[in-house]
Amino acid sequence: MWTNRSRLIFVSCLLIAGLILTQMGMYALHLLFGRELSFNILQLCNSWLRSLGFLKTSYFLGGLVLYTFAMCVWLLGKQLFLSQHMYRKLLRDQTNLSSVQPMYKLDVPGAADIHLVSSTKPMAFTMGYLKPRIFMTTGLLQLLDKNEIQAVIYHERQHQQSADPLKTLILSLCASVFWYIPLLKWMLHHYKIAREIVADQYAIQQLGSSVELGSALLKLVKRGTVFTMPFTYASFADTSVNYRINQILDPQAKISFKPPITSTLISLQIIVLISILFVFNLF
Repeated sequence: MWTNRSRLIFVSCLLIAGLILTQMGMYALHLLFGRELSFNILQLCNSWLRSLGFLKTSYFLGGLVLYTFAMCVWLLGKQLFLSQHMYRKLLRDQTNLSSVQPMYKLDVPGAADIHLVSSTKPMAFTMGYLKPRIFMTTGLLQLLDKNEIQAVIYHERQHQQSADPLKTLILSLCASVFWYIPLLKWMLHHYKIAREIVADQYAIQQLGSSVELGSALLKLVKRGTVFTMPFTYASFADTSVNYRINQILDPQAKISFKPPITSTLISLQIIVLISILFVFNLF
């Protein structure tokens, strides 16, 4: 259920952003090369709008297109730079698992590939967009016991296998670039919740119990150890902890995923208005 919800949100966000970007791309081609794209689905509205005396808004639309593509390049470049910078820093602080906790023999597939970082901050997260990697800190090993660490690893393994950092990056870019469509921000927030619950369910399924995962979450909450970084990643304990604990205690509990009416109506009106303006100025 949660996998389907996250997939629905992701696809819906891509469709909304793709619709706007397609219109912008058509408009940019028209301005640069003077091409009239006869397959635009709203072409029939053009003559009607002109008959109503609508003034051209080419300057506004041109600025919007320039702003959108510039923001896409800037935000993506910023995320890649910060992620690469942090990755190099983490590798410098990397240590050996056996040297820190030699008594731990973690029966988790791929545990040997986890990057262990020397830090007192208890953290576990997955970062990287094309080849996501799992990072854990020595502070987390000191806080949790063996079974709890296994639960954390399984949780992060699901993020890694599903390429969640990349998907979250895409939705974050959509929500940031198209900030004037409030529904995208709601989608990003609930996508993160859904993916965290999916990762929790995977860990519970692998261990056959929710005790270890719940215990690890509670320990981190009691410590008040929630750290955020300026790039997109998937972390164990910095997203929707209350929702997740509630799901662990009561798997049948329902979380409302109904989009807010006001944000939805505003978003639809803006999308329709932008599409009409682009078509009106395209011919």
